[in-house]
Formats: sequence, structure tokens, C-alpha cells
Amino acid sequence: MPLGFSSRSALTYWSSMRYVAPLTRTASLTLHGLARQILRRFDANCQADIAHLPEILTRIGSILAPPDLLGCVQVCRLWNEIFISHLYHTIDDSKYSWPAIMSEYDSEDAVGKKDEEWIRTVFAKYGHLVRHFSVSWTLLIDCAFDDGTFTRLNSISTSFIGMNQSMRKQRELRRRVSLTENEGGAQGVLLSPLFAGALIPTSVGWSALREQKQNWETMQKFFMLVTHNPGLKQLQLDRTLKNLASIQDIEFIYQILSTLSELTTFENSFLALDLSRLLNSVPRLHTLGFAEESNHHNLLLTTPHPQLRSLNVDNFVESRTFFTLLGNLPNLDRLSFHGFNNYSEFCLDGPAILNNTSSKLQVLRFHSQTSSKDQYIAEQVLPWLPNLTEFRIDVLTTAIAQALVRYCPLLEIFEAANDESLHEDYTNRPTETDTASILFSGCPRLKIFDGIHHEIDAEKIITLPFVCQELVVFRCQIRGVPRLTPAEQISVTVQESSLTTLREEQEAALRKQEQSRDVQQRVLDRLASLTHLRTVDLGFEYRDLDIFFGHGSSGRKKAAQEDYDYGSPFLDTLELSLDSGLDHLGALTKLEVFGFESLNHRIGRAELAWMAAHWPRLRVIRGIHVDKKMLRVKRSVDNYKEELRTYMRTLRSDIVHEAVEV
Repeated sequence: MPLGFSSRSALTYWSSMRYVAPLTRTASLTLHGLARQILRRFDANCQADIAHLPEILTRIGSILAPPDLLGCVQVCRLWNEIFISHLYHTIDDSKYSWPAIMSEYDSEDAVGKKDEEWIRTVFAKYGHLVRHFSVSWTLLIDCAFDDGTFTRLNSISTSFIGMNQSMRKQRELRRRVSLTENEGGAQGVLLSPLFAGALIPTSVGWSALREQKQNWETMQKFFMLVTHNPGLKQLQLDRTLKNLASIQDIEFIYQILSTLSELTTFENSFLALDLSRLLNSVPRLHTLGFAEESNHHNLLLTTPHPQLRSLNVDNFVESRTFFTLLGNLPNLDRLSFHGFNNYSEFCLDGPAILNNTSSKLQVLRFHSQTSSKDQYIAEQVLPWLPNLTEFRIDVLTTAIAQALVRYCPLLEIFEAANDESLHEDYTNRPTETDTASILFSGCPRLKIFDGIHHEIDAEKIITLPFVCQELVVFRCQIRGVPRLTPAEQISVTVQESSLTTLREEQEAALRKQEQSRDVQQRVLDRLASLTHLRTVDLGFEYRDLDIFFGHGSSGRKKAAQEDYDYGSPFLDTLELSLDSGLDHLGALTKLEVFGFESLNHRIGRAELAWMAAHWPRLRVIRGIHVDKKMLRVKRSVDNYKEELRTYMRTLRSDIVHEAVEV
């Protein structure tokens, strides 16, 4: 018997769950690692009842990944009975072995003979154990419906439906020369009167008639599968479902949703539904993601719907619609959308629509809001959100920052865009600087400032009071540090000259160096006073994508010749050497992420050794990572970075080296 003990032996074990708690900190354990942990907790003198062992193993099974669970079910009968339900608790065909199985299921070389018959056998035997079904392969939809065992699902989600093809079907597609099979109409079985006149086969450029028929039937099977699970709590309909059939009448969607009395979460990018009718059809719905095709007519509400707590609209919203939503969703906690429509005047009737009553909204996130509406957001929106704790917008302007301080005293999280789309703004319209300091000095509850594109002047860091002493994440550039030019740096390192002019230049450079050291140490002292910090990210590498996209092939050629400024360090940033005061950050014992990409940092081996010794929780460093290839531009290897990475690995192999995500 594996593991050195039998499930029927007199194995004694602690019955209290507090002894199992350490295991739950591990996301995934190997089978042998699990056995070792169990045996380490074995106490021959303890007289706990053996009946507690299955209960403990059940708790362990809830934290194991499928590969480990697969090993567990093969240990013995008891382990099989306990772990099998965990193994089939979730089926996600995008993870683990499923992609490999699905790519070969219809070939003669099916891995381990895991063909369509094997899939149907597994679903027939274990489908009743599945609680979460995440699917992208049409075959799995067919099998789940045909076998009739998937009737106890808690969630169903779809993604990339109809886009995945097995290797065999891909070869068939490449061989297909003529598309004449698309002529005529596909006929198939109508599984329910619910779909009569609602769904018709669709003609995709590469699909044959038989595939159109199969897809049409698969679409019906999917929605029948939904109706066979009235206890569903979560449903996600991906827009790629449209690949299977054409929608002629969306009435059937409302009818299906009305049968799901337990549904609380609905993510929908499939069809543009009417919000009012949807909320009336699903009375317990509290989390809703709305279709990209939605417009303000779909979002209009005329009566209150107190059940909805979270709403994400994948589109721009009219300002009047925004206030109408707040007025008719009195318990809404979270609201996110692209931004306010720039093609219409901003609604100034917000107070009347809200009946002069503040909203309970706690989270407001703009995904693509430009600065054109910033003044309106500051003056017309934020005054009605006194409970706001989280706010996201692309760029923090002075008007927005001041409004957050004035009207949102509970603010804990500010997040800005973290992608390349802002570079056009940086190139054509310099953004306001030092807006971050307004939040640091005015929001006492602020815990997260995630705005790596934003800047704060070193002098502001030193002079302004920081009222956010609970700050956990600081992602912001500190600029304006007096640093020596290359020529000044050389002058302070050469021996003192007898020439009066050179001596004066050298003395001036030394005074500037001393001033720089003083400023930097005071900045670092301010950061060190924020002892709860876990992330300090001080810069990102500017990438001028206009070279690639704005100038076509000539721009790429220029870039390939390295005749442009890519990733050069900013000269007025912090120097993070021990000589300049890095050791002042020794108080940040909770630090997990430290980033200095784009800084003229002068970090060497001594500094890395100091980090390794004084930041025991450090897990990520951003600044000496491997430079990524940009499009077709090959960057030369940075030998200095490579040397530092190698050295850091000898000190702390657990630390990951990565670039700032932009």
C-alpha cells in the first residue's frame, strides 16, 4: 500500500482542524509532499478516532490542484472515494490536460485513447459531481447535454466557443478548397419549442452544411443544459456563442433566465439585453456584466431595483443614464464602464435625478475615460459619492484629485491606467505632475496608489505631510532629484586640479552631489516612515510605440538600428545606492515588490546583498530583468543586468525578476 499505511490501520491523527490549517496556505501539494505532511503530524501517543481521517482528507482535497487529485484517487479505495468528488468538482477545458485531449480526441493517435467515447464515458460516470463547468469546445457541450448527468451545476461559463478546432479538423480545413457546401440551408433537430423562430443555422465562411447543423444543435443543447440546472448561481455567456447560430429573437433568453431563481451573477457579452426586463426576470441577481452592444436605451430604468450590487457596462454611458442608474439602484456598491460619452452634453440634472440623495456607491471604475469630462466628474459626480473607497481613471488630474479629497473621505484605493495607450497623451500633451501628492496629503485612509505613469516631485515628498500612514502600495515616479551630469560625475572622481577654473567646477559638482545626497535621503526617510508598504514601484521604461506604428517600415528600420531613445534612465530620479541612502529603507520589513525600472539607480552587488538581508518578504524585483523584444526589434543583451540577476539568484533564488506590466 502506498505511503506506508493502510486506510484501515490504527493511524492516529489530530481531530482538531487547527492542525490542518498550515496546509491551506499551500496552493498545490504533490502526492508525496502531502503524505509527508500527514506523517509529520502523526502522533503515536494520540488516541484520536480514525473516523476523523476522512474529514481531514476532505479538507485537504479542497486545496489540491487536479494533477495532485488525480494521483490521490489512485492511492486506495478510501482516498478514491474522498478525492474523486474534488477531482471532478470543476471542469475547465482550457486548463491542465484538457487542451491536449481536445486537440487529439478525434484522431487515431488520441493520447491514452482519450477520444470522444472516453469523454462521454467520463461525463456519464462523473457528471453528477461537476459543480463548475467552463467550456470552449462544442463537443463538451454536446457530451454534457447528451449524457444527462450535468444537473447539479453551480456555474456555467463560456469562452471562445466555436473557435477551437482539433488537429484533424484543422487539417480538413486546410484541405478544403471549395466552399460550395455552404449553398442552401442547414436543417437539424429542434430540441424545444423555445427555439422555434429564435435560432437559425448560421453560415461561417469555412463551415460546411453539416457543421452549420451541428453548431445550431449545439447552441440549443447549451441553453437546454442551462435549463436543466435551475440551481445555477453563476452564468457567463460569451459573445463567441454567436458563432454557433444566428439569433432571430432574444425572447427565449428572458424565458430561460426567468427559470434560474438562484442566479446571483450574470456576465453577458452575448446579447444586448434590456436591463430593466433582465432585473425583473432574475430577482436575486446582485452581480451583472453587460454586453458590449448595450446602449443607453437598454440601460434606462424607471423603477428601483434594490437587489443589484455590482454592475459592469462594457461600453460608454450617457451622463443622464449614469445618474438614472444611481437613482434606481439604491444598493449599488460597484459600477464600472468605459467612460462618459464625449458626443453629448453632460447632464446637469444629476441632483434632481438623485432626489438630492447621495449614492451608496463604494467603487467607481472608468476603463477608457479621457480628460474631456474631468471637470464634470469633479463637480457633478464625485460630490454625490461620499462612500467611495475605490476609484479608477486613466489619468489623475488636479481637478479630480482635489474633488476626491473634498468629497470622498473614505477613499482607500486609487488606480490609474497601466498600459501603452497613455503614451500618445505623454507624447502630444504633457500630463499634470504632482497630482499624486494631493491624495497623499489629503486622503488619510489611502492604502493603494497604483499610478506608475504619474509623477511626484521630490520636494513635495519631503515637504508635504503624508496623512496616509496605512499606505500599502506606492506605484508612482519620484522626479526632480538633483543628480550630477556625466561631466560633473567625472569631475568629482578625478584628483583635485591645480587649475582654478577646474577646481571651481569640481567644488560646484561636490556641492551639488552633497545636495543630491541630502534630498535623496530625506525622500527615502519619508518612504521609510510608511512602514506598512508592501509594494514600492518607482518607474517604468518608456516605450515610444509611435516609432513602430506611426512611421511604418522606416520607423522599424530606425528602431532596429537602435537610433532612438528606448529605455534610457531618467536622469532626475533617485539613486538607490547605499551611499545615497538605500539603507534608510530598512524599516520596510513587509516589502514584497520593489521596482526601479527607468531609474538611474546605480544599484550594484552591495545593494542587492543589502536587499536580500533586510527585506525577508521580498518576492519581486523590477529593474534588472531580461529586456523583452519589442515587435521585430532585437535588443542587445544588457550584461550588467545579467550579472546582477545571476548574483541575486545566489542570494535569494525565491525572488522573481520581471518588467513593469505595461
